[in-house]
Amino acid sequence: MQSKAQGGLNAAILVAIIAGLIILYIVFLPSSEREKIIQQDKDVKSSQEESSNILLRAFPGTLSASGSLEDEKSIPNIFLVETTNAKELEAINPFIVRSGWFDKKSKTIEFSLEDPDNTDNVVVSFTAKKRKGILAIKLNNLVVFENELANELTEPVKLDKKMLQKSNSIEFSVSSVGAKFWTTNEYSFENVRIIGDITDTSKQESTNLFTISDSEFASMDKATLKFIPYCGNVNDLGTLDIFINNKKLFSSVPVCDNAYRQSIPRSALNEGENNIVFKTSKGSYSVENVRIALEFKESSVKTYYFEIDTKTFSQIRDDDGDVELTVKFAEDKARKRAKLDVNGHAETIETDKALFTKNIDSKVSEGNNYVRLEPLEDVEVVELKIELK
Repeated sequence: MQSKAQGGLNAAILVAIIAGLIILYIVFLPSSEREKIIQQDKDVKSSQEESSNILLRAFPGTLSASGSLEDEKSIPNIFLVETTNAKELEAINPFIVRSGWFDKKSKTIEFSLEDPDNTDNVVVSFTAKKRKGILAIKLNNLVVFENELANELTEPVKLDKKMLQKSNSIEFSVSSVGAKFWTTNEYSFENVRIIGDITDTSKQESTNLFTISDSEFASMDKATLKFIPYCGNVNDLGTLDIFINNKKLFSSVPVCDNAYRQSIPRSALNEGENNIVFKTSKGSYSVENVRIALEFKESSVKTYYFEIDTKTFSQIRDDDGDVELTVKFAEDKARKRAKLDVNGHAETIETDKALFTKNIDSKVSEGNNYVRLEPLEDVEVVELKIELK
């Protein structure tokens, strides 16, 4: 027992010594440092008092409002037309080709095609006033015609599409006379023309723009493309391709007059401007009733709960304290509109300021309470606070 008593006495002495040293340390500190320590103590006490008076503190963030659960972006009707016209690619002045022992002459014609893939039925037409020997015609050094002409007028010579390039050459020549050195084979040509069917692809593609606002994009749940394709000649149709922001969404020969609904991945869409492209490789389409349907999540509604104990409620009831609600918005000059509901007492906040305050003494009760914030327009709420003043 004596040992335990002795230990307790020693501990008490040690505590007293430490306390004395602390007091001496503070006494001999410079006055500026001593004031800092005292001020820190005051700040801690003030912070504790303030914290005890806060009944609710929340940070709602961005609240998105949706006027309806679905909205549609209308796109003008799309007309994709395949236009093919015969066009004179080259016209050549009259010329002569001959072949003899002492005189040999051929003719080479250069011509170009802007778009070989969309050029069809290319032919060479001519009249031959003088005709003797076997006529040979070469396209890009490959023989495409070799025969003796009996008449001045002859069927146009068709040029194989597979052999055509952007830059081409046609050579006219006549066969050798062989051992008949005293004769000459000769052809004289007039009205020489190169003709082809050119398809204008500029009208087979159409681009339109539509816009999705930041708030729409944030609250968007699904997006769907709706359209009805009407067709020209159903036996002469190509694939209908649809792109959104360069991402292929649809690629098929559609069933004409059928209504289509094509889901759009969220990743294919952008906040702000979006582009939609309709394109066909062949045939004509009229794409109508084109709409981008957006489905939204329900609007953001934030509900928070707080409790008022008996002592605090007595202070409020006896006018010894005020309950103040503060809503702090993002620092901008945009209009803020939201519905505020405290225990069923609703009102509309409408302000362009960053801070909204309201005394809610008459709206609170002892025990459990709630406050609900529902955006009427997209708003960014930095802080929601209820405190006892």
